[in-house]
Amino acid sequence: MKTLRFENLRLHIIIWSIYIFYEVVLVYTLSGKLANFYDYAIHYVLNILLFYFTAHILLPNAISYTRKSYVLAPLMILGELSIYILARYLIIILYHHLHIAINEPFPSVQFFIISCTGRAVYFIGLSTGYWLALSTIQNRKKIADLETQQLRTELQTQELEKTLLTTENAYLKSQINPHFLLNTLNFLYNSVSKFSEKIADSVMTLSDIMRYALTNADEDGKVMLESEIDHIGNFIKLNQARFSERLCIELIRRGDPEGLRIIPLVLITLAENVFKYGDLQNNSYPAKIIVNIEVNTLTFTTQNLKKKRITERGYGIGIKNVRSRLAMYHKYELTIEDNETDYKSVLRIEL
Repeated sequence: MKTLRFENLRLHIIIWSIYIFYEVVLVYTLSGKLANFYDYAIHYVLNILLFYFTAHILLPNAISYTRKSYVLAPLMILGELSIYILARYLIIILYHHLHIAINEPFPSVQFFIISCTGRAVYFIGLSTGYWLALSTIQNRKKIADLETQQLRTELQTQELEKTLLTTENAYLKSQINPHFLLNTLNFLYNSVSKFSEKIADSVMTLSDIMRYALTNADEDGKVMLESEIDHIGNFIKLNQARFSERLCIELIRRGDPEGLRIIPLVLITLAENVFKYGDLQNNSYPAKIIVNIEVNTLTFTTQNLKKKRITERGYGIGIKNVRSRLAMYHKYELTIEDNETDYKSVLRIEL
């Protein structure tokens, strides 16, 4: 058992003050005499030390289920009694040596030992009761804490089971819906290619985008960087077709992505922000998405004018998700320059 904690010092001082006052008054009432200050100092300082040493050190270490406490505890108490008697005797000798006057109520050494032993046993008894009460309170608190923790664990387990069930259902749906969607897009492509090559090309671009977004990453959670860049190109191409090629945006590629791998759908999040919040109708200041590859480092830059009126929520949520995902797989640095009219993000990743 660990040493018990000592708490609420003020309460202990008040209780000891009341106890000492009670004993002094009682002794005075019965004998009509009062001892001097030094007698009280010997008596109460040693007894209070004995009380707390027994409760907070001796008993917690002696009473243990892993040891033979029925042998250890009595031996430790006997040793404590011997030290207590010796300490009291040495203090009396010290007082005499320093010429400090004290009452000497002990006619013989035997009487001194018996008197000291009786008083020590009394305070050890009080200390034992105090220790038992503290132990009971602390054990009940531990049990309550364990019950609370167990309840929280059960609630978390139930929540995890619920989340797992929801995820499994969503996964099953995702296995059906994408398959149906891609087949439908292929059907539309075959149907409209006879009448409009432009519309058919847009349907095929959309199909490529959906297929890439729904393709599972490899075991390491990554895809080829070249596929991620092509995905951004398809996204821009589809939006240009949507707005009749009126969008002012450039995709600039520098370097060779061959053999490099990255976690999927991170770069596209930054690119999507350009379309959500950027002003893409300004010919003099077109938005730019720049992919620059040097050795094993990718620098992905987006810069654009801001729309004057933005109805959707700002960049924060997407950027937060990007940071969280990148932190799990790559060493990266993301810097953002954001003012009233312009927005620029620069992402550097070691691949």
